[in-house]
Amino acid sequence: MRSSRHSEPITASSLLLAVLFSPIFALYGLVLLVRGLVRLPARVRATRAALSGGTIACANDHPNPTVGRFECATCHGTYHGWVGECAICGSGAGWVSCEVCQVSIKLPWVRR
Repeated sequence: MRSSRHSEPITASSLLLAVLFSPIFALYGLVLLVRGLVRLPARVRATRAALSGGTIACANDHPNPTVGRFECATCHGTYHGWVGECAICGSGAGWVSCEVCQVSIKLPWVRR
């Protein structure tokens, strides 16, 4: 029984295009790899901060809980839970105010 797939023969022009574009694709892959490796330490720190639970500190070293009662900046609802995501509307937070001095704290796991 014959396969229903029909393959095109490789022509000289398609082979030439593949040879010409392969260094571009290799360079693009190398750029993505290097960019990922450069960003890796920051992502590890951000993941550690997000998973450590507990507290995050403001610029004045006041500890602030990452789990508790928060007001969402998007839906303006008050919820109990993790600071990084509203339990009501699901939007992600980028910052939170310090409970002591009201200084804005950029959440370390948010890339912006």
